[in-house]
Amino acid sequence: MRGRRFTSRESFHRLALLAVWMLCPGCASQPKQVVPKDAALIRQVSAGREAFDEGDLQEAEKKYRRALIRAWAIDDPYESGTMAYNLAACLTARSQWEQAENWLIDARVELCRAQSSAGNTWLLSAEIAMAQHCFETAERYVNYASLACPPCEIDEANCLCGPAGDCRSEECDECCLVRIPCVGKKIRDKQSDRDCQQGYQARVELTRAKLAAKQFDVGGATRHLALASELAAEVCDLSLQADRHDVAALIHDAQANFLQAGAHRDREVKLLRCIGMYREIPDVLDAAAESYCSAERLDLAIDRIIRSARIRLARGQLEQAWQRIRDAAELVQWNDCEAVEIRLGLTAKLIEDALVDAKRNAPCPPPVDPPSVDPPPIDSAPIDPPASESVLGDFLSLE
Repeated sequence: MRGRRFTSRESFHRLALLAVWMLCPGCASQPKQVVPKDAALIRQVSAGREAFDEGDLQEAEKKYRRALIRAWAIDDPYESGTMAYNLAACLTARSQWEQAENWLIDARVELCRAQSSAGNTWLLSAEIAMAQHCFETAERYVNYASLACPPCEIDEANCLCGPAGDCRSEECDECCLVRIPCVGKKIRDKQSDRDCQQGYQARVELTRAKLAAKQFDVGGATRHLALASELAAEVCDLSLQADRHDVAALIHDAQANFLQAGAHRDREVKLLRCIGMYREIPDVLDAAAESYCSAERLDLAIDRIIRSARIRLARGQLEQAWQRIRDAAELVQWNDCEAVEIRLGLTAKLIEDALVDAKRNAPCPPPVDPPSVDPPPIDSAPIDPPASESVLGDFLSLE
């Protein structure tokens, strides 16, 4: 290629500059290294995920909001979209549907800017629509999810994809037996990418199965569950396997196979415990108790209610825990298992003590001036005060 010829003066100047650069490389501008993952963001996400898995939704929301602000500060579109999704997941768990859906819209915009998959946001939108019985809307969202690319382009070591399970290394009876052999990195990456794509498609089919089950389309639900099971057969994702048991339980309930439904939910609880996703366990136990109660296995139903109450007690949800004890007390009179009654009594006593302590330590309300009303006439009939109810009033029949 022909170009402009340099004059002798220009040539000398260029050679001088080259000599200076070779003698003093530190004086020249060096290429910047790619910055590592933001440490502050990682800390907030880790704390948020831990709180979410433990069921502390208020703390998880606070941590994810801080992570979101940090992602905005560094103008990272992928992290901004992911944190918006995480925040929407927290709001969904607290039944704040409108706010959650708004954050999912924001998440999709940011993930699109990052040229990343928004498939999981559509699946969560479908869950929200199903919770509100908007089944046509839910079906539309599932179709959008099926058209989205699987979220497989992000390195798992730096994945901040929100409250989702992964294949961990803990030993557990239910853990996946499929392990990638000691082969080359390209083969492992190919296997991982295939598992990710099949796992995502399995989640789409599971959402369709759940949507069909909620509309009492047992045939459609069974068909989609079979497709999901085929896709998930070799995918090492225990949260996906737990979701399979959840959908299978819904289908068995619709078929009035209540004992099988309860058994599926027991397996779901075991898998959730294996991967440390404790937040959902008490709700799954409550659902299992309903199935076992419908199957007239009151001993199993009361046991699951007791376990749910104990978890809620440990989380400080005292009113919810006591309500579970009241539900179990209504069932125990038709149960002849002494061990169940003993366990119920022990749990009730601990919850009662916690309620008494909470009431004793509650701050006193500010004094309120009595309303200025005329006193009742002398000859009016006295009004009896309301009878006080003991905290264990409904449980005295067990003792």
